[in-house]
Amino acid sequence: MIYKFRMISGDDELFLREYEIPDNHTFLSFHNFIQKDLGYDSAQLASFFLTDEQWNKGLELTLIDMDNDAGLAAIPMESVTLGELLKNKKDRLLYVFDIFSDRCFFVELSDIVEPTTSLKYPICKTSIGTPPEQLKIEDISIEDILMDDDDEDIFDDITNDIDFNDIDLDSEAFSSEDY
Repeated sequence: MIYKFRMISGDDELFLREYEIPDNHTFLSFHNFIQKDLGYDSAQLASFFLTDEQWNKGLELTLIDMDNDAGLAAIPMESVTLGELLKNKKDRLLYVFDIFSDRCFFVELSDIVEPTTSLKYPICKTSIGTPPEQLKIEDISIEDILMDDDDEDIFDDITNDIDFNDIDLDSEAFSSEDY
């Protein structure tokens, strides 16, 4: 069977993708297809979450095996197919593409259909809008980091508190042999 997914963004209401992918493909295959379609760096961490009707997170599917002492913390994407976990139209997923900022796409299984023999799956059937940036990184310049609230150099604050006359530069702590 072919699963038709509709994917929208909470960051941009004009963004929409519709994907068709066989139900026997893994979540990893779906992840890789999304990453390629959106032009994202697939080396970045991402997760799928099964959700309820109100988008509350349930079971997590991760890129890496999260096995710990308490047992399996999440299921690796490569170990389960779409059809094993998604059974009905309107089943929902969150696809967290920016783990650090917890930004995600809302993905809904919109239909389950027979494959069309002339098509090679997976495919993107609808592409509207520009995808949001993969990682949300604040625009902070080096000057912002080095300046405190009073627009004074933070290094001035630090060095003003140090009495350089108390430092013995001939001590073993400053021996060049260690370097």
